[in-house]
Amino acid sequence: MDNAVALRDEITEAKIIEYLDAAGKTKKLLDTEKKMFINIAREFGLNPFKREIHITAYGEGEYRQCSIITGYEVYIKRAERTGKLDGWEMTTEGEGKDLKAIVKIYRRDMSHPFIHEVYYVECVQLNKQGNPNAVWAKQPRFMTKKVAIGQAFRLCFSDDLGGMPYEESEMPQEEIKNVTEEQPEPIKKPPKKAEKPNKTTKQKSAPEQQTAPDKNTAQELENLRKSAWKLIQKLPAEEQAKWINSCRGANIDTFKEIIQEVDACLFKLEQAAADEQPEPTANSPIKEQELEIY
Repeated sequence: MDNAVALRDEITEAKIIEYLDAAGKTKKLLDTEKKMFINIAREFGLNPFKREIHITAYGEGEYRQCSIITGYEVYIKRAERTGKLDGWEMTTEGEGKDLKAIVKIYRRDMSHPFIHEVYYVECVQLNKQGNPNAVWAKQPRFMTKKVAIGQAFRLCFSDDLGGMPYEESEMPQEEIKNVTEEQPEPIKKPPKKAEKPNKTTKQKSAPEQQTAPDKNTAQELENLRKSAWKLIQKLPAEEQAKWINSCRGANIDTFKEIIQEVDACLFKLEQAAADEQPEPTANSPIKEQELEIY
């Protein structure tokens, strides 16, 4: 517990605010989101400058979503700091829907190893069409391993890791609310004066007949489209075209999935850059394709 107290003392509120300012997130987060991020980072002594904790938020109003995540490497490092970890193993069995990952952890204060299994079919993240999302479709074995590591180390070292933010591959896909289903139908008021249609009466155009829920849906789609484009611009130039193609004709649910996956890619790139390079170089966005995501 002395180690935990030392970590909390090291990660001060001023240091976390400094990170949010440097990352350009201060103005993008709500006050409640910033407070939650600060409290969690301090409580567990997670240093955002070392990519040990990360926050992402997108959407507006009732569609606003915020996730606080950490890397699976943090669980392993924290277990090592306890002085109780005596090694661990990771294996997989099966293929496709029969795939499962098995983690075996050895503790110096336990006579038997702690064994935890995670099944692909129980943790795979699906899109609205019922198919694995882009990341899980490309790396099913690796993603299943990450979930297994996060769950196993939290369970085996519950006193030290219990309550920590989840690793991003464990975060469930939440469906965006459809306002056309949530909003009650508007009550039709009788006209003040009954009028018979005549030849001179002009029929309202389609935009004039658009209902409030339809306008809200269009606005939400536009907000998500802008959020997706801002994130795509931060990717390496060779990666941008692929995501721009994914955005063409995308609906609300697809845009949400794209935003979450691109943000996860950026987080991994930041972690890699921190380990391999002193300062990541900026990538030139494909500006001429900006309008193609529409």
